[in-house]
Amino acid sequence: MNRVQKIYILTILMMLAGIGAVFYWSFLGPDHIVITARSLPELVESGELEPILIFLFILLIACLAPLPFLRFVFPREVKDGIEAQAKVLEVWDTRVTVNDNPQIGLLLEISPPGESPLQVKVKMVVSRLNAALVQPGIIADVRYDPRNPKRMRVLNLHIDGSDPGAASRLEELKSLRDDGLISAEEYKQKREEILRDL
Repeated sequence: MNRVQKIYILTILMMLAGIGAVFYWSFLGPDHIVITARSLPELVESGELEPILIFLFILLIACLAPLPFLRFVFPREVKDGIEAQAKVLEVWDTRVTVNDNPQIGLLLEISPPGESPLQVKVKMVVSRLNAALVQPGIIADVRYDPRNPKRMRVLNLHIDGSDPGAASRLEELKSLRDDGLISAEEYKQKREEILRDL
């Protein structure tokens, strides 16, 4: 469990403790509001209906407020997902920060084997020290659901801008040339393609 998740859970527990204390002093404490055996007009006349409605409203807000952040703090695992590499096409600031670290938006392009490229938008929090290094053209390791590519999770960003698979591809290409399986011209052409993608 990471630091953000711990802070989120601690905040929820503190909020619940505060609501519990208000509930106790309002409805169970020494000077509590008596609800039983009283009609609605009696509660309105005594002025005790207003605190009850305010408490219910606060309880509703307290329950609904954390929900938008739930998926952000505890991202859903992509079950039966495929791990792949994606190219970052676009980067933008979402104007959201978590522990002084910015949340950024990314437009990613995945090229599944034998299929047309997919473009998916995702959001993720990056270290503020690395935020300036996240630029179009870098490679991201992702896990996505092939049936619904919008269900994607970014596992890692290669912020040095290098394709982690480029070195192995160049090595394999050199091996093919050394074994006489491709010509020197084919080697040169393919090598330029790999270097151009960096």
